[in-house]
Amino acid sequence: MHICNRGYIKNVMNKSHIELIIQIAESGSFTKAGEQLHMTQPAVSRTIASIESQLGTKLIKRDKKNGVFFTEIGEEVLVILRKIMSEFHKIDELVAAERGLEIGKVHVGVYNTAYTRFLPKIVRTMEERYPRLEIKLWEGSIDQIKKWLRTECVDVGVIVADDQEFDTVPFVSDQLMVVLATNHPLAQQSEIHILDLENESLLMEKNETGARISTLFRSHEIDPKIKFEMEHIETGISMVQEELGILVTTEQSMGLLPKTVVSRPLMPETFQNLKLAVRNQKENSKATNVFIQTALSLFAQNQTETF
Repeated sequence: MHICNRGYIKNVMNKSHIELIIQIAESGSFTKAGEQLHMTQPAVSRTIASIESQLGTKLIKRDKKNGVFFTEIGEEVLVILRKIMSEFHKIDELVAAERGLEIGKVHVGVYNTAYTRFLPKIVRTMEERYPRLEIKLWEGSIDQIKKWLRTECVDVGVIVADDQEFDTVPFVSDQLMVVLATNHPLAQQSEIHILDLENESLLMEKNETGARISTLFRSHEIDPKIKFEMEHIETGISMVQEELGILVTTEQSMGLLPKTVVSRPLMPETFQNLKLAVRNQKENSKATNVFIQTALSLFAQNQTETF
């Protein structure tokens, strides 16, 4: 990377420098970044200091309270460096493809349900079919995944519903279910209408799914009586087991239920459609396309009415 300055060109960064800065951003540590790139911590510090000196600005700061963090201009530079590194990877993929090899790296943003229900099978299948392709997983909320897509931290993310900001393809239709204790009167029904829940104490997840379920209730003119909100689905299921309320969630989120807990389809039959999202489909690397194709071959279904 070269910078023009008053008639002469500064040689500021090479590929190794770019890899180092990105690794610091991903690991949040000079030491961990150095370990990944086989550099000592002092060598990392000297390299970053040299780059900042040539640029004439501070990219990364460290303090006891916040640890390693990027300055405002550092964040902007980081976005550009990720784009540059992505182009380097595409060159590597093209050269490898000419030699009959499949190599590359794909960064995937997933939230908890996708991480536990879908990713293991996708990763195992890709390792079997494309052993030279590397997958790096970023776990966070839907909002975090969208931010990672915008800043190119991840190449592809699993999100909920359509978003005009990204290019998306349908992934999985996830049905809404009612989770309740086996001795609850509604458990005798084969399916539960949303109107049956009007006066029930509800347990709700603190995420986009929970917010959309609350909106669904209100669309049926029901003010949901939310007793507890929780970060993790496992907490909600434990509360159902203790008969503290009824949980409405998606089928894929539930996992294996305890013997004293059952699930019933919510009526009218409603699905949450998950999407695979990329920033710009035309700019996908070969590794990203391979990941998407593998995911779709394993899980994609016909999309149904959504909420």
